[in-house]
Amino acid sequence: MSSTTEPESAESTNPPASPTDIEADVSSLSLSEKVGQLFVAGFDGTTPTEEIATLVSERHLGGVIYFSRNVESPDQLRTLSRTLQGFVPDGKPPLFLSIDQEGGRVARLSWGTELPSAMALGAVDDPDLAFRAGNTVGQELRALGVDIDLAPVLDVNNNPDNPVIGVRSFGERPDRVAELGSAFAEGLQESAVVACGKHFPGHGDTAVDSHLDLPVIDHDRERLDGVELRPFRHAIDRGIGAIMTTHVAFPTITDDPKRPATLSARVVTGLLREELGFDGLVLTDCMEMKAIADGVGTVEGCVQAVEAGCDQIFVSHTPTKQHAAIDAVIEAVESGRISEDHIDAAVRRVLRAKRAYGAGYVADETEWDEAATGCRSVAHEIAERGVTLVRDESGELPVTGRVSVYEFDSGRGSRAEETTDRDGAFASALAAAGVEVDSTVLVPGESPSESVAVADRSTIVRTSDAVSNPDQATVVDTLWERGANPIVVATRNPYDLSAIPEVETYLTTYDDTAASLAAAVELLVGDRTASGRLPVTIPGSRE
Repeated sequence: MSSTTEPESAESTNPPASPTDIEADVSSLSLSEKVGQLFVAGFDGTTPTEEIATLVSERHLGGVIYFSRNVESPDQLRTLSRTLQGFVPDGKPPLFLSIDQEGGRVARLSWGTELPSAMALGAVDDPDLAFRAGNTVGQELRALGVDIDLAPVLDVNNNPDNPVIGVRSFGERPDRVAELGSAFAEGLQESAVVACGKHFPGHGDTAVDSHLDLPVIDHDRERLDGVELRPFRHAIDRGIGAIMTTHVAFPTITDDPKRPATLSARVVTGLLREELGFDGLVLTDCMEMKAIADGVGTVEGCVQAVEAGCDQIFVSHTPTKQHAAIDAVIEAVESGRISEDHIDAAVRRVLRAKRAYGAGYVADETEWDEAATGCRSVAHEIAERGVTLVRDESGELPVTGRVSVYEFDSGRGSRAEETTDRDGAFASALAAAGVEVDSTVLVPGESPSESVAVADRSTIVRTSDAVSNPDQATVVDTLWERGANPIVVATRNPYDLSAIPEVETYLTTYDDTAASLAAAVELLVGDRTASGRLPVTIPGSRE
């Protein structure tokens, strides 16, 4: 049953598997083997640990999730994928290897092929470009042996205070999120990579990060149908292969303000399966997030997620919890708490998807090179068309001569991101374009009184989520007070303007990828005009 062969052609990457074959596959597995197929685990390091090898070879693990901690180079990741697949016992289902390669700050492959964020695509508002974005990402992932991209984000980001979604969303308009997200998913699946829409039923209208606590969305059903559910319904109708549940409480659906959607049969089975008609894979967000871990606990949460109707359960970090969760589900079946027929239905969906998408395939170096070239090309197109000049009321653009640039220690904005050192990157991009730059990188808590100076030249401040980091707004205010007219380039959060509303020249890139910074520089120096349009409303803005 294990497969390392090339998947079907693009036209037949998602054919219906033979029910007879799938039933034979399911019946050939023992209870422990079937339960193992329902779990996805992560591990530390760029080579397999003993723990992950044991989970695959002895606990019959269904999948592995990659993070930046597992990624060093394309050759290394391709070798890692082959090695992990090699731990699968002969005749058993291959692993589903998954990754969060959304674009922008949530991208685990950081060697220069990452796309700009979903919101940058929202600023372009071109479904064809969204399809090509998904398609090029899929080709790269397939070449590296990755079967599932945990993207696109189908959350409607209509809450400017959302600490974890933000630019990961295509915007605040449900219809555009639906269209762009579905197009991105179709592009992925055209490349034989499973697209996974997230975070069902919606994580857009929250001001709490579910990595840290349990958010609650208490909108009535009419509002949920019109906003949160609309992109998911559209993506399901267009054939998306997987949906990820969210650790957010929806009391109008569950009648329980403390029950995360992931653990609710009313959400997973009732709403997603029965009402919306979704018969693909249902994946959980990581069960070690605090919305679960600090509630029912990770291990019990895994049992309840299976009861609710989830097909693959992600336990991304801790080996002891990974083993304990598998044991707990086996015990729940043996005790009669969960029927084996319920387990069989989930395993059937997992094996069907593995067959349909050619799980286990890893390409050669040439195929990755071609895919990487395509990714870089599409990334630059998104950035060039997406960069948005929100205002230039005093005609500060284009900049000429020497400029002063202030940047900030960018760090990690949320637990969904992984630390990437991009400090000074904007000044470097300006210098690469031939601009003479005086550059200052400020760290959190540093007083601007000593670091900020006004000179007879253009001054550019590159913000990185000034809404959540008031020190950045203070620097802009200090420049104003000292007589400068700073140009602000928001490279993570377009909502920064609400913290510095007096700024007369403001542009946003929606992320700080190399392609986006280069596009911003071209606009600043007059080599390009801006065509992107804000896909969100900025509170207090006159735009």
